[in-house]
Amino acid sequence: MDKSRVFSFKKESKKNVKDFKKCFASTVKLQSHWGAKLPISWTKLESVLRKLKEKSHKVFSVLNLSRFVLKTNELGINNEEDLLDALMFFNDTGVILYRIEIKDIIILDVQWFVDAFKRIIFDEEHIKDMDVSSDTEEFKTLRKHGLLSSNALNVVWQNSEFGKHKKDLVSYMKHLDMLAELSEEKWYVPCMNKQKFECKFLDNCNVSSRLCFLFEFLPFVIYHRLVVACINNMWMKPWESTGRMSIFHTVTILTCKDDYHRVLIAICDNKEPTHNDFPYSIEIQSNVTKPREIDIGVTLKLKEDIFRNLTNLTRGLPSCETSSQLGYRCRIQPFGGNQESHIIKEEEMLASNYDCAKCSQPHIVDVDSICRFWKVILFVNLKRRSTYMHSLSLKQ
Repeated sequence: MDKSRVFSFKKESKKNVKDFKKCFASTVKLQSHWGAKLPISWTKLESVLRKLKEKSHKVFSVLNLSRFVLKTNELGINNEEDLLDALMFFNDTGVILYRIEIKDIIILDVQWFVDAFKRIIFDEEHIKDMDVSSDTEEFKTLRKHGLLSSNALNVVWQNSEFGKHKKDLVSYMKHLDMLAELSEEKWYVPCMNKQKFECKFLDNCNVSSRLCFLFEFLPFVIYHRLVVACINNMWMKPWESTGRMSIFHTVTILTCKDDYHRVLIAICDNKEPTHNDFPYSIEIQSNVTKPREIDIGVTLKLKEDIFRNLTNLTRGLPSCETSSQLGYRCRIQPFGGNQESHIIKEEEMLASNYDCAKCSQPHIVDVDSICRFWKVILFVNLKRRSTYMHSLSLKQ
């Protein structure tokens, strides 16, 4: 955290207020759109959008807007491309919600959209305010496991305009990585899941090493959004074992596209003194049911895809930059195992063996066995062999 941007306040005191305002103004001016030259037509369009919102239009058709704008000469927007550019700008500045992937509708009232999601992530107090019964099995499943059925969604959105726009709202929540679509009638809302992970799920599995994305600061919502992005964008689905889905508060096991490789995604709070410079990590570990062996090609692709999604999610958050911040747990064991393990940064694992002094019992780490799941190491091995043969020739 940047201490120069942290402010404390007291009631009926002006202490720090001036410095806070100065910092706030400088932060606003750092945004990419600040000071940008915009067409006058865009300000006119914003006025049109505001008037539509005031007329209680929460959701509006892009097609209808396009027809109106293109035939209204005084607006000065003459083609659809210019209109879409303006809508993308208004989305980026928080005026509206517009996703290029959802071409047919705009959400004009952002707060209304937020209120719709607030009804899904309810607690006991919210239930009282909504005047609905939370004793049904579907509500219990949502509160404990984060699994939202279509029927439960109808109940939480009853007596409101939300239900009328159910399809559009769900589409936006999906594209914003707020919930994952498991089927047409069921969604996963990670922030509602309260289940604790049990390592017995991996008792009969062969596992890879654990690849760690390291952070000095990490909002918990990034983990939730990563899990949702993997389900929505990578054709993954929660692994079902012993009749239940392997989805938990801080751990998720997803089945890959080939239906027998799986990936465990976890968020870890590393409190050990050895991890002071990266106290948070998102860790992934592949597993397959014994006696199958893990395909290295699959894990390499997993690393590439998850890294890409994580980079997209943390873009614009300077404290969450992931470039070169990679590491590995020093032992290969199922996640949640009892054996002690620590994170070693990738940049430290240059030799074939690494002396891990972070564990209470120092041990030697075979670097190739740890890294082979997540890195192409053939060239490294050939280079070591070449160096070894060269040294032999010199001796001879």
